[in-house]
Amino acid sequence: MAEYEHSLSVQASPDAVFRFVSDIRNLPRYLPTTHQAEAQGEGRVRVRGEAGGHAYDSDGYFRADATKHRLEWGSDGENNYSGWLQIEEGRDGGASNVTVHLSFAPRPDLAQRMDEQTGDHDRTIQQGLEAALLSIQNQVEGRGGKVEPEAAT
Repeated sequence: MAEYEHSLSVQASPDAVFRFVSDIRNLPRYLPTTHQAEAQGEGRVRVRGEAGGHAYDSDGYFRADATKHRLEWGSDGENNYSGWLQIEEGRDGGASNVTVHLSFAPRPDLAQRMDEQTGDHDRTIQQGLEAALLSIQNQVEGRGGKVEPEAAT
C-alpha cells in the first residue's frame, strides 16, 4: 500500500475550513476529477467523475468530526483507498494548517492503466493531493476555484 501526504496553510479559521470541506456538496469543488457527490445516508457518500478518460462511480464512507476538525473517508470494494484530512490552528492565529493523508492500493489493472496514461501513478496521486489542497485554499480564501492536475485530464 502506498502512502501520500501533503500540508498547506489556509488563511481562515479551522472552523471555516472544516465547514467547507465537510459539506459533501462541496466535494466536487475541490476533489480532482470529481463532478458529483451526494450523501448516501449517515456517514456514506457517492462520488462520480472522470479520470484519465475513464468515468467512475464510487460509494464509500465519509466521517466528519467537527470537534477534532477531522475528516476520514474510504472506498468500498477492491481499490483499498482511504484517507484523512486534519485541520489545525496555525501559529499566527489567523491561518489553519490543513494536512491530507491518503493510503492507496489500486487494483493491479487500475495501477497499470494509470502508469500507461501518466507514466507514474505515484506522481499522479501526489499531484491530485496537492491540487485538492490548492482548491480548498482557493475556495476558502475566495481567490479562485478548483485546480485540476495535468495528469487527471
